[in-house]
Amino acid sequence: MLSMKLNNLFKTGLVVLSLGVIVSCTKDDETSPSESGKYNTEVAMTDAPIDDANVKAAFITVADVKVDGQSLEGFQKTTIEISSLTNGKTQSLGNIDLTSGAKSNIVLVLASDTDASGNAPANYIVTANNETKALVTAASEIKINDSFNVEEASDNRMVLDFDLRKAIVAEGSTGYKFVSNSELSNSVRVVNAINAGTISGTVTGDNSNKTVVYAYAKGAFSASESQANGSGVQFANAVSSTVVNGSDFGLHFMEAGDYELHFASYSDSDSDGKLEFNGLLDATTASELSLMNIAVGANAEVNLTIIIDGFLNI
Repeated sequence: MLSMKLNNLFKTGLVVLSLGVIVSCTKDDETSPSESGKYNTEVAMTDAPIDDANVKAAFITVADVKVDGQSLEGFQKTTIEISSLTNGKTQSLGNIDLTSGAKSNIVLVLASDTDASGNAPANYIVTANNETKALVTAASEIKINDSFNVEEASDNRMVLDFDLRKAIVAEGSTGYKFVSNSELSNSVRVVNAINAGTISGTVTGDNSNKTVVYAYAKGAFSASESQANGSGVQFANAVSSTVVNGSDFGLHFMEAGDYELHFASYSDSDSDGKLEFNGLLDATTASELSLMNIAVGANAEVNLTIIIDGFLNI
């Protein structure tokens, strides 16, 4: 009898042990990014278009990208034709594992000597008549004054929106330069693509040579925005901007939130290859939706029909 009891206890012990092994293996197999504490994040770059008609292309050479002091995995010196990355186009820079939560320590390290092919200059503009002009900068790093959230998900995608309109200005009649370090830091915004949407639309009644759409956080616009700042940049506090192409426009990677849109008219009135500001346009939507209150949701698109009725009197 005692032998049978011991035998049963031994068998029960084996069953419990086996279950313990199964549970342990199941936990190991189901280990998720959230349990490891880090989430793989792709880093990509896009661009808001420059409003200088004399700029055919703009190239920057990035030597490193750091988030919280950590470089992208295997990143190598890369030259990017950043002016081609408009209308939602992006270029992937690499990946990095990050803990969840807000990240605000983001640095773009610019090469100052040669581009990725070993040619000088490292950063340059190609003009409308195909001249190459060095893009002068006093900064070797762009410390971005923006933040983004890493979600507990496997598809985080950090998009760096490099706004050439804010970042680059003509230097006299001979060349181009980056704006001041502080202004340059504000010329790149960062958004997690999984928390972003798009504002697109069609414009009717517009007779401008070129029309630019400026998106501001709701309530952040004032008439003084049309005046140039110290570096000569107009509408410097716009979150994003885009050019109306034919009759269509699109503002991409807009972080979920409330915005207002403003339409501005430009033309090269003195034929110097540079666009001059004509004024703000009187724009409304074909629906009851107000351009002063455009709500953008994550992974959603707001599509608008815009009617232009001349210039605003301000």
